Amino acid sequence: MECPYKPGNSVATQPAHSANGDANLPIPQPPTHLFTRNLPEMDPSFPVSSLWRLAAIYGDVFKLDLVTSQRVVVSSHELFSEVMDESRFQKSPSGGLKELRVLLGDGLFSAYPHEVNWGKAHRILMPVFGPLAIRKMFPEMQDLISQLVLKFDRMGPDNEINPSDDFTINEIHPFAQQMSAALIEAGKRASRPAIENYLRIKSAEELQNNVKSMWKLCDELVAERKRNPQPEARDLLNTMLNSADPQTGEKLSDESIRFNMVTLLVAGHETTSGTMSFLFYFLLKNPHAYLKAQQEVDRVVGDGVLKPEHLPQLKYIEAAIRETLRIQGPIGLISVQPIKDTVIGGKYRVATNDTITCNIQGIHHDRRVWGDDADVFRPERLMDGRWEKLPANAWKPFGNGARACIGRAFAEQEMIMATAMILQLFQVTMANPSYDLRMKSTLTVKPDGFRMKVTRRTGRSPLMGIPGNLKAAADSTGGHEAADKPLEDNRAGQSLLILYGSNAGTCKYFAEDLETAARDRGFNPTVKTMDEGTEQLSKNVPVAIITPSYEGKPADNAKKFVAWLEAGTPDGLKDVQYAVFGAGNSEWVTTYHRIPKLVDEVMPKLGAGKIIGTKLVDVKEDLTGPWEDWRDELLAHFTGKSQSAAVAVPELDVTVEKPETVDLLAGGEIATGLVKENKQIAGPEVGSAKKHMEIELPEGVTYGPGDYLVVLPTNPPDLIRRAALRFGLNLDDIVTVKGTSKAFLTSGGRSTVVEILGARVELGTLASKRQIEAIAKTADGSERSKLQELTSSEEAFKSGVIDKRMSVLDLLEDHPSAKLSFAAYLDMLRPLTPRQYSISSSPLATPPGQPVLASLTYDVHAAPARSGNGRAFQGVASTYLATRAVGSRIRCFVRRSNTGFHLPHDPKTPVVMVAAGTGLAPMRGFIQQRACIAENNPGALGPALLYFGCRDYERDFLYAEELRAWEELGAVQARPAFSRRGPPGTEVHKYTHERMWEERDEIRDLFRQGAKVFVCGSASKLARSTNETVKRIWRAAFPDKTEEEAQQWLDGIREVRYVSDVFD
Repeated sequence: MECPYKPGNSVATQPAHSANGDANLPIPQPPTHLFTRNLPEMDPSFPVSSLWRLAAIYGDVFKLDLVTSQRVVVSSHELFSEVMDESRFQKSPSGGLKELRVLLGDGLFSAYPHEVNWGKAHRILMPVFGPLAIRKMFPEMQDLISQLVLKFDRMGPDNEINPSDDFTINEIHPFAQQMSAALIEAGKRASRPAIENYLRIKSAEELQNNVKSMWKLCDELVAERKRNPQPEARDLLNTMLNSADPQTGEKLSDESIRFNMVTLLVAGHETTSGTMSFLFYFLLKNPHAYLKAQQEVDRVVGDGVLKPEHLPQLKYIEAAIRETLRIQGPIGLISVQPIKDTVIGGKYRVATNDTITCNIQGIHHDRRVWGDDADVFRPERLMDGRWEKLPANAWKPFGNGARACIGRAFAEQEMIMATAMILQLFQVTMANPSYDLRMKSTLTVKPDGFRMKVTRRTGRSPLMGIPGNLKAAADSTGGHEAADKPLEDNRAGQSLLILYGSNAGTCKYFAEDLETAARDRGFNPTVKTMDEGTEQLSKNVPVAIITPSYEGKPADNAKKFVAWLEAGTPDGLKDVQYAVFGAGNSEWVTTYHRIPKLVDEVMPKLGAGKIIGTKLVDVKEDLTGPWEDWRDELLAHFTGKSQSAAVAVPELDVTVEKPETVDLLAGGEIATGLVKENKQIAGPEVGSAKKHMEIELPEGVTYGPGDYLVVLPTNPPDLIRRAALRFGLNLDDIVTVKGTSKAFLTSGGRSTVVEILGARVELGTLASKRQIEAIAKTADGSERSKLQELTSSEEAFKSGVIDKRMSVLDLLEDHPSAKLSFAAYLDMLRPLTPRQYSISSSPLATPPGQPVLASLTYDVHAAPARSGNGRAFQGVASTYLATRAVGSRIRCFVRRSNTGFHLPHDPKTPVVMVAAGTGLAPMRGFIQQRACIAENNPGALGPALLYFGCRDYERDFLYAEELRAWEELGAVQARPAFSRRGPPGTEVHKYTHERMWEERDEIRDLFRQGAKVFVCGSASKLARSTNETVKRIWRAAFPDKTEEEAQQWLDGIREVRYVSDVFD
């Protein structure tokens, strides 16, 4: 999960430990239960996530009664810096680390302050981890990392790498499996009541068996080394066996050696691999940072072998690792205890038996230290002298003082080397470009489900960067062999590289369609994502780039490619021939087609030449017709044939069989949500019916208010039956599709009619001119003439097809003589695309220890179809959602908002929300988040106004009772407007913008206090009227300003203090 806590201004703290007048101020604490006290607040499978959630509610400091211990949790730099004073506080192994003493004993990390063995081990091992000793380990480190790099290369570009496992270098050993199991169980035991741990006999036995097995291996290694000494070995085991403590003159006992061997193995296995996993996640999510790191490697190391003298020059990689450890490192907590009763923050008393747990996530994201962009991955903040100027204790991923991690320098050198050697040889991509960070917990925190792929960079030999002693043993014919050869040398005929970016699947469909069309015309096309095309462009291979623009941002699988173009140098793409096709949504006026336009503008600056004109289309209009024109023009450019010339394109090979058996298969989607509630909250009397759905998200998935839930629906059953009836098919007939590159039609092999029509294709998409012409050729007499008339002019096409929203199926039904085959029909259809809904809830509302719930507030679109003939229009996704019963499972995933559409980090910042209809959805999530904070931490919130447009106060004032309850808590002030009927006897405003103008003085005052404005609703109505009203309010304060200046002012605060999420 993601930490919801955004520290910054929630609780004022004081550094002095002397008591002031408020020294007896109680520390905020969640309500307690009779026997279990605050234990129900803790998630045993991920304890630190519970502290993140509570910090979001209670702020910089709160207290937990965990029955057997009292814990004070601090999340601000100021309090943290105070409790890092080793003259007042000392390390206190607690939680999972305390439970792990059954394995680690009094080793370096788990010893209590009074135990002497950790001190002896610390003094003996310190010289081994000194700067000069670490530098001498460079050859051994390079040898191991080289083996890892060669392994990645050998596995090939399609292999999915699990970095949490693969960055441990070696294959999974039973010891590692036993260790992981022990770490998980220790974490769970720390969050359970003592009685539950006592009763979990089997779990305790498994833990003890794992401990004994690990101890046995360590003891055997020690015994073997004693029997067969290796005085020349420069390893830790020799040091622990043969060195004496310089202070006491004593050597370590065999038991102490065992404890510290396991300690170091746990630390190395967990923390380094976890950090590297987070590092590559953040680099790949921030492609500008990735490219800077790679360019640094190219500049410093070049094509040679990494050497020790290179390491100090890899400043950006070093900063990226430090920034990773700040944003999200593997260690979530540091625990200390007061040496004697004292006061922290000048107001809170803590006793010697209190454990003070420091929330590292909160401290490393404290905006009073790191600024308003504390959640942003930006390595530059730790470069050029800024690292040295950080306040004391601002960055603390390795622990504190004498008990800090002894292997820090070792880990840092190893991570810099591994990162440099990987970036030197490979282009790295996410296996799932849409993956957003999820986390899991053992003793440490790791990414959950993160996978990546590597492709050898163009022109790089498989042994580049590998030291000479390994080259002879390396297999140079690994899975990337073909990557060294230019594309044009591998294929006969005209090569064509097709790059696409896609989240929803539309541009991927276009890429596959172009691949099929190109192959049918004798080309040798290659399809890749845009990210996979990074550094892959060649002057000998023309490239077609098909890209959308999502709120002005690239698709998830195009971000690195776009960043690479933006960072390009003049003539970097000299003589590359390219063509661009762009898709966008005109509702996003300010960012419409930003990415295809950017690609089209940047490539000529880098020396590339355009093959044909760029085509930009609106997803709200006809997509297929402009696509087909552009596709054929592109291919005609190379073949020399007129784009209107008839091309004999093979029809899809589609066979329909009667089913041998009827199989009812469960869905195999990775992300499925469970419907817990689906109720109507407004009827269809004054507009579309509106429903509220509660969905239990998959384990480990969470979100923030303002994020989206993306739902993959199925087509309405009536629409599926219509299509099957038109072609004389039974719903359980078996369909096999061949002869096309369209993966959405061919994947999975044979499928039923109901599956392919219901779950794979869009049945209601507008028919294109080309498609109508193809249908007309199969029709008879007057019906052929009527179809030809529809494409005879732009006006005829607009009035007869676009305005009526005529699909291919509508036209076939209206012209029954048309004999279009089922194969040709399928070939005309686009893939079924997921639909995106704003989440209308807050994860803080989910009770602790329960699966995370997300709610949707949606319109149910149902009306007579514009196409006539008695047909009914049913929205694909809304019909799908509306018909899901409680207990149903839906295919869905969370998508983070790309904009600033999130609550201010400081809950005291004023908020103004403007919404109409189901545009209330994200606002409800914001208000619910604030209500959770207000309920537990009164006085922590600033003012919030909600301007909500409804039609009727009784029929569509959504969540009216809930909003009134939240008003009483102080979470919001609801300011509704009723366009048709308001409450009798009250002053009624018809529209939100009218009420905003009347209350402009209050809005202006809140804006001057730093308020953030959110708008969600119709782009053409609510958004436009709100824009105009906000400009009027501004001009009223500055009468000498012009309308143009008001627009410039509004544009200047968009995405920062005035953020909209609009639709039509």
